Amino acid sequence: MNNKVCASAADFTLVKEEGTRVVIAYGLQKEEGKELATWYEVYCPKKQGKPTFEAAKDAIIADINERITAQIVGGMTFEGKPVWLSIENQINFTTATAPCRLKIGEEADGTPVYHDFETKAQLKAFNDACLAWKNEQLEAGRAEKEGIDWTPYAEALQPVTE
Repeated sequence: MNNKVCASAADFTLVKEEGTRVVIAYGLQKEEGKELATWYEVYCPKKQGKPTFEAAKDAIIADINERITAQIVGGMTFEGKPVWLSIENQINFTTATAPCRLKIGEEADGTPVYHDFETKAQLKAFNDACLAWKNEQLEAGRAEKEGIDWTPYAEALQPVTE
């Protein structure tokens, strides 16, 4: 996934062919008062020209889903501690009973991060925070997907007719 670009907004190109691939750009965000902008790019193999509109749309949606999943899993903190919210951990966290000590994440260097939950209320607050985080990220992903104007992509990726 590492496909976020930061460059001049003038460099943003919706669809461009590069060697053996076609680059589809989306999510242009201009930085206020600056010439810089950020956007995401997905890459489609160039088999016989540009991908179909449907293939490009699927690639963009899949990329957004992948970024949202990564954000859900690795972007949360609780009381200043990183939380690893994998599916397995989500299950483990919701089935835990207090008092308990849970490994909730890891530091960047791999050091385990533990949190002690003395009461049911503390554990519930943690699980509520996990659920709220997950829902916020899912909503952000939905909003991003719903906010895309697909018209320019449909126009740029129309098959050439003779």
